[in-house]
Amino acid sequence: MAQSAFADSLLKASLSRIEKIPEYVCDIRILVDVERINIKERTGKVYFYPPDSINYDIKGFAFLPKQGYNSQLNSVTEGDYVALHLGKQAINNVPCEIVKVIPSDIESEVVLGQFWIDQNVNIRKMTFVTKEEGSFTLFLDYGAEKYPVPKKVTVVFDIKNQELPASMTGDLEDTDDDKPIGEKTKGKIEIYYSNYVFKP
Repeated sequence: MAQSAFADSLLKASLSRIEKIPEYVCDIRILVDVERINIKERTGKVYFYPPDSINYDIKGFAFLPKQGYNSQLNSVTEGDYVALHLGKQAINNVPCEIVKVIPSDIESEVVLGQFWIDQNVNIRKMTFVTKEEGSFTLFLDYGAEKYPVPKKVTVVFDIKNQELPASMTGDLEDTDDDKPIGEKTKGKIEIYYSNYVFKP
């Protein structure tokens, strides 16, 4: 497979925009739909500190990324990789270019990443396939903010042969005890962001 200069340029342009996001605070609302468990809606605050550190002020909930979304892109591009352009596809009616990234390092936990990038080089969707933790997909919707920060992120995941994170099980409202924990777990998390305040 030949490296695609076009695909590589899209990735780097998107990452460059993300790296310019300044420190901010915003409100967050979380809805969780995971097999076997029920978790009540959570609300709180998000604090972002460049380049990719995130802190949450949400009581009793920790099943959230501790780094910015640029870390997801970095996970497949920080070393040598092959980038391929796979054509076009609309995500939520937004035309996007599809870029597949294959890390060259055989020891990499992430074995494949795929990104849907719009004409403003915002990432509208990204999918990752990992060695140990299955696959997961993020859908990102944007508002009218100056910086490429999402107003909504939907995380869809499929985790095999792995117990739910200890930080998440503390939030259990109800469980399905008939289904063994070791079986495949599917779920969806919807995260809504609002009232961004960027630090000058």
